[in-house]
Amino acid sequence: MKTIAKNASALMVSQLMTWGLTLLLTLFLPRYLGPTAVGQFHFANSLWAIVAMLIAFGTDRYLVKEIARQTERAGELWGVTAVTQLLLYLLSFGGVAAYLALVGYAPETVQVVLVIGLGQLFWQWASAASSVLQGLEQMQYISVGSVAGKLFNTIVAITLLLLGYGVLVIAAVTIGAALVNLLVLLFYLRRAISLRPRFHWRAMMALLRDSSSYLYVRLALVVYQQVDIIIISLLVNEKTIGWYGAADQLFGTLLFIPTVFMTAVFPALSRLYTSDSDSLHRLMGKSFDLLLLVAIPIGLGLIVIANPLVVLLFGEAFAPSGPVLALFGVVLILTYQNMLLGQFLVSTDKQNRWTAVMVTATLATIPLDLLLIPWCVARFGNGALGGALAFIITETGMTIAGLIMLPRGALTRRNGWLAARIALAGALMFAAAWPLRNLFFLIPVAVGALVYLALSWLLRLLSPEETALLRDMRNRVFQKLGFSQKPSF
Repeated sequence: MKTIAKNASALMVSQLMTWGLTLLLTLFLPRYLGPTAVGQFHFANSLWAIVAMLIAFGTDRYLVKEIARQTERAGELWGVTAVTQLLLYLLSFGGVAAYLALVGYAPETVQVVLVIGLGQLFWQWASAASSVLQGLEQMQYISVGSVAGKLFNTIVAITLLLLGYGVLVIAAVTIGAALVNLLVLLFYLRRAISLRPRFHWRAMMALLRDSSSYLYVRLALVVYQQVDIIIISLLVNEKTIGWYGAADQLFGTLLFIPTVFMTAVFPALSRLYTSDSDSLHRLMGKSFDLLLLVAIPIGLGLIVIANPLVVLLFGEAFAPSGPVLALFGVVLILTYQNMLLGQFLVSTDKQNRWTAVMVTATLATIPLDLLLIPWCVARFGNGALGGALAFIITETGMTIAGLIMLPRGALTRRNGWLAARIALAGALMFAAAWPLRNLFFLIPVAVGALVYLALSWLLRLLSPEETALLRDMRNRVFQKLGFSQKPSF
């Protein structure tokens, strides 16, 4: 757990920085581009997020597991992966261009998609480099690359927005951000392994074969997450995508906590699966408790402040994003746990079972979207609500399925009793903050936080071990941020 705390604290610092930079850019984009241009930008990112899974072909998860178990293969696997992804990228770019021409999107939308696509190879190589570093448990270098790329993207994009440039130029900035991220990662990676590309046909085929099971998991996950955007683009318009996208961007920034946590925990889960099943189950139980403890106040708090927060950040043009963001508060609570459940099953070589869950959820999402999006357009004048409602239904089903598939002993009655107490604390927090929802958003946030912290102490939601772990992570974060003295709290 100490190694996990060390890695998690390093990643937490970078995630706090990238979270702040992402939030800053998120504030500027809607106000300067408007709902339609934001919709075009979000559609392009969603489409490429799906295609990127075909380019990666599951190698990101495969590299982490294999290198964590056999570090001596890191250089070989990197070289083969780099060449394989280059070939897959060229095929995928042609496929995207053909799809855009076939469907008949607006010319500016097509241009935005193609410009963002130019940087996808750099993003894929950066992802592969991050996977190698993660397998070597050198997460601090991933943090440096992520912050550098995000800093470039935020500063350059905001500068260009202030100078009056439009969505096409802002899309081009992402190419530079990807390149900066990649170069930083390669600078550190070359200290540990050889970066020589390896064009070896048999090795490439073996890589694709071995990583294909992870492809299905990742592809199912991303299609599941992004299919709402694609269907909205086909059924409604770019403005509705902009409303959905603004809420989705804010929702996405709040996923940095489970992202950091799982990036640090995944190698340990994979290693313990082969060596110590008892420790594996203890780690799973602790992870479940901590993520639920954090997810409940964030998700319920988001429901309370969604409407005023969206208007404050983006302006009245994005007011329809408020109800969508409130629904995402429910999604957030479920997503935190589903990220853990999915990673646990993948790390214990049960990725095919989780893939079946993801495929089922994806197949269910499509008819739900086709039903709920037009209904929400007719009933509320906001098709984006339909995508969020479908998300809640499928996330609930995934949580239930994931819990059922856990091996005996992974979660116990103690976890269930703690979850009930956390839910009670969250409900009382919500009851205290809800009457204040129309005030300046920091007021209900402060009241809710005080109530939840007090109840956490009264209900003993944290064990001494968990408190010590969080305190250790906190101290590491403060040290990395440059504080010479540990905080007194």
